[in-house]
Amino acid sequence: MLIVTFAMLVSGPAASVCAKEPKIIRTVEAKAGGIMFLKLPGDPSVGYKWRLNKKLSKGLNLVEVLQLGWLVQKRRSFFIRAQSVQNIAVRTKTAGQADLAFDYYRRMAGQTYSRTSIVRVIIEPRLATQ
Repeated sequence: MLIVTFAMLVSGPAASVCAKEPKIIRTVEAKAGGIMFLKLPGDPSVGYKWRLNKKLSKGLNLVEVLQLGWLVQKRRSFFIRAQSVQNIAVRTKTAGQADLAFDYYRRMAGQTYSRTSIVRVIIEPRLATQ
């Protein structure tokens, strides 16, 4: 099992209205048949959410992606809100490369504010058992 945390995946609620060119923000290696957990930082209390962008993602046939929910971490002070993380499980099926594009977005005043980040997963073949 692999747990990957992305501390600087987005710039927070100030993400621009215009979608910028998505960047690969992390490359991780995994074995086929394994499970890894992504922890994507965010602030759901002000309406921001994470979603898998299936149109921009590549190699989705190689993985299964499940959103597990938000975990609110301890509040730091009365004035500073707690950082939350969206937990996402990725089960790798077969060897290859999957680029998982995640949109961090919210709708406000009829506009969608979003930023897309890509996690590249390089899946190595499962070791043969003897």
